[in-house]
Amino acid sequence: MSSSAIQQAGDVAGLVLAISSLAITIAGQLGTPRPAYARSWVFFGLATVGLLAHAMLDMGGVPLMEASRVVELGTIALLTVAFAFMYGADRVGIGKIQDAADRDSLTGLFNRRAFGVLADECLVRTVEHGGHCAVAILDLDGFKALNDAEGHQAGDRGLQLVASAIRANVRPSDVAARYGGDEFIVLFDRCEATEAEMICARLLRSVVLLSVASGRQLTFSCGVSIAPADGRDLRDLIATADRQLIEVKRTGKNAVRTVGEGHPPPADAGARHP
Repeated sequence: MSSSAIQQAGDVAGLVLAISSLAITIAGQLGTPRPAYARSWVFFGLATVGLLAHAMLDMGGVPLMEASRVVELGTIALLTVAFAFMYGADRVGIGKIQDAADRDSLTGLFNRRAFGVLADECLVRTVEHGGHCAVAILDLDGFKALNDAEGHQAGDRGLQLVASAIRANVRPSDVAARYGGDEFIVLFDRCEATEAEMICARLLRSVVLLSVASGRQLTFSCGVSIAPADGRDLRDLIATADRQLIEVKRTGKNAVRTVGEGHPPPADAGARHP
């Protein structure tokens, strides 16, 4: 086969490749919409046009070789940008999947596993730099009675209400999670005992006000531990906070308690009830 025949065959193959790329790009655009990949498909489309132009210029012979080379370089650049956008979209998608795996599906707060990882990292970082952290465990009062009287949907709404109140009262550096059932847990970063008590009392007022507005009063019992005074290990702090929570439940509920003393909520936080 002569060199000219080989060249012509190569030109035809390039043209076929460009047409195939164009068909794939159009099919991708007409298929299931994926907005995250929109920018990458735009650049793939431009690169396909570049491939077509490159193939046609190559068929024009030697006089068009310089223009063909410029188009080839431009096409490579467009493909590079397209793959970069696709990689970025994949990373965003993976991040969303990971975030969903770390969240409680009902409340949107972190789940227990994610809390363990994130709270431990935060605790170590803060305490090593001489700061304080507080761990608060919140348990809804009378939650079983609510479920029994009004059904699980009412119970779910109660949990979502508490989660909303928590989100409104924590800072970005804090870590809040649904700990299981009707229990929630929060690590307050760089927070001492007095401030933790104030935040939890304010959170209790928020829950009472929101729940009364929705038709049924809710309260919670809360136990608090402080690092490093009550320990430096997250498990120890959780165990200490849980003991304080049990003591609150035993002595009347609807209160916030740290080690050594109980702190009833302000008068407007709602009457105690079993």
